[in-house]
Amino acid sequence: MAIGETPVTLVGTVVSEVESLRVGAQRHELAMFWLRSDERRYDKGKGEWVEGRHLSIRVKCWRRLAEAVSFAIRKGDPVILSGRLYSNDRGEREQSRVVPEVEALAVGLNLAVHPASARPSAQLDLELLARPESVREKQLVGVSEPLASG
Repeated sequence: MAIGETPVTLVGTVVSEVESLRVGAQRHELAMFWLRSDERRYDKGKGEWVEGRHLSIRVKCWRRLAEAVSFAIRKGDPVILSGRLYSNDRGEREQSRVVPEVEALAVGLNLAVHPASARPSAQLDLELLARPESVREKQLVGVSEPLASG
């Protein structure tokens, strides 16, 4: 990790389809999806669990992780991920907004809420064979190159 990086671990649900593509002059593989984490806390006064705050954030995965995520992760899957938190400034000065994102270093199914038997490896292998090209050839404007690992 570099000085000033913000490492994070997030637990949540994939709420979008995984978008897979290649970007930049080096044609790096990139997979992106939206993650939502919903807080639930126990309210002693009510004697029940209540909804709390939530976080929705875009996740980017590069290279081998991108390919693995595009094969293994689906909308609705509960996941745990580790990565680097950063923000991108979008738009012009008058309409500028800051968009938080995570560059994932590891992504996995949350087996506490997603039983391993729900998607056996044989089924996953059949999905891989049936899937068309794993990564679309596409140039995107405004998608940054992966951060340097240190």
